[in-house]
Formats: sequence, C-alpha cells, structure tokens
Amino acid sequence: MVTIHDVAKLAGVSIATVSHVLNGTKKVSAKTEEKVKKALSDLNYVPNIAAKSLKSQDYKSIGVIAEDIKAFSTPPIIDAVCGYLNERGYTITLCNLRTYSHSQYDTQLLISSMKILESSRARGAIYIGAASPNVSFIRSMIKIPVLFAYSSALESDYSIDYDNYKAARLAAMHLVSQGHKRIAIITGALDQDFVHQRIMGFQSVIMEAGLTLPPEYILPGNWNYNLAYQQTCKLLDLAEPPTAIFAMNDSMACAVIAACHKHGLKVPEDLSVIGFDNRSCSAYNTPAITTLGIPLYEIGIAAAASFLKLLEGEALPHKQLLDCALIERESVASPRQYPNL
Repeated sequence: MVTIHDVAKLAGVSIATVSHVLNGTKKVSAKTEEKVKKALSDLNYVPNIAAKSLKSQDYKSIGVIAEDIKAFSTPPIIDAVCGYLNERGYTITLCNLRTYSHSQYDTQLLISSMKILESSRARGAIYIGAASPNVSFIRSMIKIPVLFAYSSALESDYSIDYDNYKAARLAAMHLVSQGHKRIAIITGALDQDFVHQRIMGFQSVIMEAGLTLPPEYILPGNWNYNLAYQQTCKLLDLAEPPTAIFAMNDSMACAVIAACHKHGLKVPEDLSVIGFDNRSCSAYNTPAITTLGIPLYEIGIAAAASFLKLLEGEALPHKQLLDCALIERESVASPRQYPNL
C-alpha cells in the first residue's frame, strides 16, 4: 500500500509538505505543489480516510444494513448510497442480514451487525429493506441513528420509499385511458400493508372513471408465478372475463401471459397486461410487458443525502415517497384497436 512517506520520497519533499498539499492546510509554492501532485498520480496514491478520521476524531464512517443483498431491489440502492457517500469522504461498512421473510429473520445477525458497526465507529446506518416494508419489529435492536430505505419502521423514524398508491393509480389510469372497463387485479400477499395501498390506489381510479371492481376481479397471487397462473385461469373462465389484468409484480405478469397462451388467447389482442417492478423478465418477455419502474437508484441517493443532513441536524420530513414511472411496452392494447376485447 502506497503511503504518504512514499509520496514525499518520490517528490523530494517533506511528509508535512505532502500533507499540506493533500489537506490544503498551508500554502506551498506552485512548483512544489506540482511535484507532489505528480508523485501522487505516479504512485496512484489513495488517502486512508479511516486513518484520517481517527486522527481528527471525525469518524466519517456510515453503516449500510441490507436485509437481503440478493433481492433484486437491493444492489441499485447500495450502489447509489455507496457512490454518494464515498464521494463525500465517507467509508462504508456493509452488513448483509441474508433474509427475505419475517419467518427467516435472524435477529442474531442484526445484533452481530450492530457490534460490527460499533467497532467501526459508524455514525449511524442506512437500513435497506427487501420484502419487509415495515420492520418495526426489530427497531428496538438498532441502537444507532438509522434511516430506512425501501422500508420503514416507526412513525418517528426517517424513511425513503416509493409511493405504492400513486404507482397503482398510474397503472389503472393507463388501462382506463385505453378504454378498458373490465379490469382485474392479481395481488401480492394480502397481509402486507403496501399491497392494500396498491389496491386502494387502483380502485380510486376505477371509481373516478365510473367503473366497478367486483370482488371476483381481485385475486391474491402472493408474488408467486404458479399461483398467479392459476388465478388467471379462474379469471379467464368467468362468464364475463376481464379485458385487462394488473399483476402486482412482473413474475406474476409473465404467468398471466402464459395462462392466456394456454387458453388460446393473445396478449394484447385478447387481453392486456400490466406488471410491476420493471425486472428484466418484463423487457425480454414476448410480448414485452408494460410495467411500473421503481426508482431504486433514486431511493439510494435520497437516503444517503437525507442521512447526511440528519447527521448535520437539519429538519427533514419523516417519510419521503418517490414516484414510480409507467414504462410502456407491448402488452397493453385498446379495445377500440381490437374490437374483440
């Protein structure tokens, strides 16, 4: 590892001079500064931020706790958080809880993570959720300042997430604008609050359009491809089947399309489909699926920026919700375009 001593030796100056150039603590001649900067570049010197923080007692270290680093939503958020904080001189200690459901939640891993962050002198942590939008059940175990990204805990905590209600409204408005009147929903797990937010958002548009959403048009898919396939078959077998289906994730949207093929129906000619998440399967499916894109990278940036403001004592809203974007592809058609709908 290249040290400040190596830079000083190559530049032919004192260690103190190199330090002044790095930190801007004392004016040096332009010629000397140029020699030091050339030596820094030639040696590819990287400042030891942790050592610098230790010496100044300004511990520029922040923890990132990932509920499940393998979850599709987590890597973009981590990338954004780390990039933002690294650019501002912070070091990151990343802890992975390796869990994707409440039943698998290992509280011992969280306790271990807290010890690791304490030893790294982290000023606080950004907690990145996966499938547990509300993690208030473990909130008491987090003893340091924390901001929740892609999740929330208590009302008094700070969180950055996306707006499920408005996202579902976008999906409904798109289908209604295309002239659809019989629209069904295949939901996620009904014991999750944000699923109900999506249902309410979707239903609000249906009501505003003077339409109805009958109970038989709302079926749970529990985020599961096979169950979504079975529920789609039930919908298609109704005396008056829907002309469009909103599936609450892209995997279930793929299942809807597969069930249509099984029934000899074409998408979007016979049935329109909207998914949610903008996962890779939505873009590469045939037809490509219209979906809602979640602002994952933006959540990471907002989380990192907000956390630094909190550390500086700025007043912030406790809950920030970012907007999703409708990504139009090939799976939605108008009944006017296809009269058989």
